Amino acid sequence: MLSRDSNRRSFLIQSASAGAMLPAIGLSGVSKASAVDRLRLASIGVGGMGASDLGSLSSHRNVEVVALCDVDSNNLAAAAQKHPKAKLFSDFRKMFDAMAKEIDAVNVATPDHTHAAAAMTALNQGKHVYCQKPLTHDVHESRQLRIIAEKTKLVTQMGTQIHSTRPYRTAVKLVQSGVIGKIREAHSWSNKTWGYEGPYPESSPVPSNLDWNLWLGTARLREFSKDQFHPGNWRRWYDFGCGTMGDMAIHILDPVFTALRLASPTKIISSSPQPPELSYGLKNQSRFTFPASEFTTDGFVLTWSDGGTMPDTSTWPLNGLDGKQMQLPDQGSMFVGEKGYILLPHVAMPTLLPANQFADTKIEPAPDGNHYHLFVDACLGGAPTTAHFGYAGPLTEAVLLGTIANRFPKQELLWQTNAMAIPNHDKANALLRRTYRNGFEVENLS
Repeated sequence: MLSRDSNRRSFLIQSASAGAMLPAIGLSGVSKASAVDRLRLASIGVGGMGASDLGSLSSHRNVEVVALCDVDSNNLAAAAQKHPKAKLFSDFRKMFDAMAKEIDAVNVATPDHTHAAAAMTALNQGKHVYCQKPLTHDVHESRQLRIIAEKTKLVTQMGTQIHSTRPYRTAVKLVQSGVIGKIREAHSWSNKTWGYEGPYPESSPVPSNLDWNLWLGTARLREFSKDQFHPGNWRRWYDFGCGTMGDMAIHILDPVFTALRLASPTKIISSSPQPPELSYGLKNQSRFTFPASEFTTDGFVLTWSDGGTMPDTSTWPLNGLDGKQMQLPDQGSMFVGEKGYILLPHVAMPTLLPANQFADTKIEPAPDGNHYHLFVDACLGGAPTTAHFGYAGPLTEAVLLGTIANRFPKQELLWQTNAMAIPNHDKANALLRRTYRNGFEVENLS
C-alpha cells in the first residue's frame, strides 16, 4: 500500500499541468503584445534595486535602453555609464513629455510611494510596465492599476522575481497536486524588522545630488534627514514604504496566493503591538480569513508574522528522517493540509512532512524561469506573464490590508472587496487611499 500511495503521489506531482501555476484572478485582462523584434525600455529609478532590475531587463538581447530617470544624479550618472545612448531625466513626467513615442515599456523601481504614480503614468501613455514590489503604497492604487492594466490589455509584471524561480514554482505545483489534501491553514513569516521606534529624526541639508521635491513626489512635504529616507531606510516610514510586510510578505505570500488561488480576504485581525504614528512596528502578526477556494477548506486562515515573532509550531511534525528536530528557516511558509504539511523556506525547495510519511514521495522540480525576460518576451508577443497586475493587484491589496490592521491591534477589520471598503472601522477605511500632493496628481489615481 505504501508503494502504491507513493507512486500515486509522484504521478500527481509530475502530471500537474503548467497552467495550474497561473493565478486565477484577472487572466481575462492579459493579452499578448503585437510581435516586434525589439523593446525600447525606459527605466524609472536606477539605483539600488533599480540598477539590478535594469541590468536584468537589459540583458535580454532584444531590449534597447532608450531613457533613464532618477531623482539622484549620482544614480543617473552610474546608469548612464552602462547605457551611454540613453537620454537622461530626473522627472519621469518630463521624460514622457519628451519621449513618449520612443518608449515601448517602462520599469519602475522607486520607493513604494512613487510606484503607482510612475506605473499609472506609463499605462496612461500606452506603455507596458514592469513595477517593483509591492505594487503600490495604497489599496486604492492597487485596485486602479489592476483595472487600467486589464482595460488597456498592456503587458504588466510585478517585480516579485522569485515568483518565476524553480523553488516557488515547485511549491505551487506540489500544493496543487493534492498530495497533502486541501489546505486548512497557512503560516508565513520573516525575521526582518522594517520599523522604527525612536524620536523623530532631525532635519539635515539636502545633498546636492538629490532633488528632494521630486523624491517626495506624491507624499506630504517634510524636511530631509540624512540616512533616514534616501537612499535607504524609507521602507520603515509610513508615508514612503510599507514596512516588513511590504518588503517581504509580498514575496513570501506570493506562492501561497498562487498555489491556493486565494480570493480577497473577508476579515483581518492583528495581534501586533501598537506601531508609532509615522512609522511601522518592529514586530507584527496578522491573521487573514479567506473564503474557500479549489485548494482550501472552509474557514481557511493565513497568518503572517515578522520581526522575530514566529508561528506556534507545537503541533507541526518537524522531525527529520533521523528523528532530529528541524529548525525553521528565518523566512518561509508552512502549508497545513488535511493529509500532511509542506514547508517552503524563502528561496529554497519545499519539503513534505511528516518526513517518514513522505519518505518515498518524489518531488518533481518545476522548470526555472527568468522573471525579467518573461516580461520582455510577453511584450514582444510571447506567452503572458503570470505576475501581471490582474494578479499582483489583489495580492498587494491583501498585504496592504495587513499593514492597516497592524495599526489597529486586536480590532477585527471586515473587508468588502467589491465596495473597496472596511465598513466597520472608519479610521482604517480612511487609510485605503491618500491624497496626492498638489502638482503630483495622476490621471486614474487622483
